[in-house]
Order: sequence, then C-alpha cells, then structure tokens
Amino acid sequence: MNKNELILVIGQSGAGRTTVIHILDDQGFDTLDNVPVHLIPQVASTNLEDKPLAIGLDLRSKSFSLQKLMREINNWKTLSKSRVVILFLECSLEILIKRFSLSRRPHPVAGENNLELSIKKELKLIAPLREKADFVLDTSHTSPNELRLKLKSIFSAANNRNIQIMVQSFSYSIGYPTEIDMIFDCRFLKNPNWVEDLKDLNGTDEAVKHYLNKDKSWISFKKNLFQMISIVIPAFEREGKSYLSIGLGCTGGQHRSVFVAEHLYNYLLYKDCDVKILHTILQK
Repeated sequence: MNKNELILVIGQSGAGRTTVIHILDDQGFDTLDNVPVHLIPQVASTNLEDKPLAIGLDLRSKSFSLQKLMREINNWKTLSKSRVVILFLECSLEILIKRFSLSRRPHPVAGENNLELSIKKELKLIAPLREKADFVLDTSHTSPNELRLKLKSIFSAANNRNIQIMVQSFSYSIGYPTEIDMIFDCRFLKNPNWVEDLKDLNGTDEAVKHYLNKDKSWISFKKNLFQMISIVIPAFEREGKSYLSIGLGCTGGQHRSVFVAEHLYNYLLYKDCDVKILHTILQK
C-alpha cells in the first residue's frame, strides 16, 4: 500500500463517484467526498500519513473551478511528494439518462432544460480532465462488484489488502447474529455443560479444551473446516468481498462454539489473515 498516494475521483455526474469512494474506503483508503478544490492541498497534507487518500470532486460544489483544479493538479504533480492519480468516471448517454430519470434528480449543469443537452454540456466542460486522467473507467454496464474488482486491479492499496475476517461464537438459544456470511453448527460435539466440573467454565479454559479435543468428531470436523475456509477465503477475495463474517454456534454459546472459534481464529492468524474474534456470550 502506497501511503503517499492521492486519488482524485471525478467524472460525469451519475457515473458512480460515490460508489467508487465507498469501495475505496472498504479497500483501505482514507476517503472524503465533495471537498472544495481550494481545501484539497491542506486536506492532503494532513491526511497522507498512515493511508492513501481518495477524494471525490463534485461539479455541484459551488467552489468547483475547472481552471483552478487543473492548475492545482499541475502544481501537485510537480511539487508534491505524494503520487497524484486522477480517476475519471464516464458513462454512456443512454445509461445516464436512465439513471437520472429513475432517481428523478435534476442534472447539476444549469442552463439546460433538456437532460440530454445537460449531460453533453457537462462532458464538454470536463473534457480537459478526461485528457489529464491517469485512468478512465466506463461504468455504463458495470455492477458494483465488477467495479470493485476493476479498482483492485488499478490501485496498489487494493492489491495489498486482505479480506477482513470476523470469527464469532454465539448461542442458538438466543439466536444467531445478523450479517453472518457463514454459519457452522457446533452442537454435534459433546456438551461440557453436562459435566459438573466443566459447567461453569468456557471454551477458552484448558479443562474444556482437553475434554473437547478427545471428541473423535472434532478431529475430522477441524480438518474439513480448515480445508473449506482455505478455499472460501481466496474465492471471496477474487469476488471483491472486503469482509467475511463466520459464525460458530452451540446451545449456550459458552463451551463448544467458543472452543471451535478459538481454533479457527488461531488457524487464520497462522495463515497471516486479517482476523478478529468475538465471543457473543462471554462479552456480556
């Protein structure tokens, strides 16, 4: 990830600037949208420390000046220590007309009573920026997921960022958490809750781990679980997914699910994954 990287996202109104900004945010950039042109040098100088910065520029901003922006870009590329990259978004006339018609929002270019004329006028206005752009991205027939993959191939920040994984144990008696991508039911394992000495312990305690490690079902399940996860994670990354949430559930959310979640968490750490763990019941 290049920390000294400034991405300027600009282009035709309705071409997907806000969507791109959200995707870049997911992929590790600091992001700001609709920043006044005269404030960009100040914002960039204070933000380009830990992460690259992506800024969305909007023609609807009253302070927007194409001439001033072109002048600033030339200055940044000449004097700045950061890498300045211009990403220009464009879209076909037919698709833009359809998008504006569906949203029922007026086109930002004033002085035209016809939507088609407004779109053409704006494109002519910002044509110099297209010529100056490092990358031109046509979003006419691009889904958000395809857009995410294209941005990954363009920017180094995306290429070096792994999927973020959350491993979460939970109790079926309370209900499984929302927004879980994958759920594994751990209730087939022997239940330590029925062992008097283990009842008040949890899946992080050595006595519980020793008890569950002796369960023959656990050995084969662990092998297959790790193998499945090793296949799933790269596949999710290829599809452009930024987050993966894995739920492990048992009856009370105290013993078996915690035990399995800890094993999976440590396995993913060993594989250098960006992973966090949450024990729903133990946190309460």
